Amino acid sequence: MIVIRPVDYIDIDQLYNLARKVGPGMTTFPANRGILLKKIIASKKAFSTAINKDHANSFLMVLENTKTKELMGTAGVYSNIGVEEPFYSFKLLTRTKHSSEIQSKVHSKTLNLVNEYTSDTEIGTLILDPDFRGSGYGKLLSKCRYLLVAQFREIFSTRIVAELRGWSDENAMSPFWESIGKHFFGGMTYDQADHLCATTDNQFIADLMPDYPIYIDLLPEDAQSVIGKPHDIGVPALNMLIKEGFLFENYVDIFDGGPTVHADIENIETIRNSEKYVIDSFLDKHNGESDYLVCNTSLDNFRVCQTQITRLISGRVAISKKYAQSLHVEIGDEIRIFPL
Repeated sequence: MIVIRPVDYIDIDQLYNLARKVGPGMTTFPANRGILLKKIIASKKAFSTAINKDHANSFLMVLENTKTKELMGTAGVYSNIGVEEPFYSFKLLTRTKHSSEIQSKVHSKTLNLVNEYTSDTEIGTLILDPDFRGSGYGKLLSKCRYLLVAQFREIFSTRIVAELRGWSDENAMSPFWESIGKHFFGGMTYDQADHLCATTDNQFIADLMPDYPIYIDLLPEDAQSVIGKPHDIGVPALNMLIKEGFLFENYVDIFDGGPTVHADIENIETIRNSEKYVIDSFLDKHNGESDYLVCNTSLDNFRVCQTQITRLISGRVAISKKYAQSLHVEIGDEIRIFPL
């Protein structure tokens, strides 16, 4: 059975192996045991703490095959970003210059360092083991984050943000980094900057990045062409985000130029169309009317799975006993469901 649950200490080895498979470019999930352990500690605190919207919480979940105990992926939600450390982006702006003397007008696109997502909520760390791509589990991981937000809305912001890994070639070379970041960060490699971003408070970005606009027309063509372009393996994730209601409005990552998208919480499909129901009874078999994504309503024992549900005339629902046990719920408990 496939279940999504909060990360735990016993997952550290599998998380490390998963991070190594993913490789560089995932700032929130480096192949570093010390950093991954800190993420586990922060997540366990977030899932066990009384609801507090003013606190920056980091929720990390894992996709587990309960039969084999294999971890197949991760998904994260981060409330109140930009509060404890800045959340920098490049904003694409157009600057217009006009000369009345020669009757000429020039439009120039620029990259401008901004910190405009302070106190928003970020969804991220969407990682699926490459061995399981194309299985539909990526969709499951993506949507479990929205069920967490829907169920505990008081913790999260009204605007949700998502950063996508920018494009790089088969040798993990980012044209955007080579043309911009490399020059402002003293020639350090992308991996070095990525590691600093994951392990520091990002003060080095404010110290070294220019306050003035960077003119895109002055960049090499290969760097210009990848601005706002996700990594090839991130294209399905971007498509899922757009389908959920996210918009790209000219914000990109400062290291690799990957797109940053956002959506108001009311416009996210899974949140808007998920509903709470009380369990009336158990099904004899896994033979409900339709497939649903289902979560319980417990923060410290949060669980998500995909199963069949039968809606009853009483306004309640029936669910397989086997899946109810996996969700840690009983008859009379509430669950939140979203039709797939």
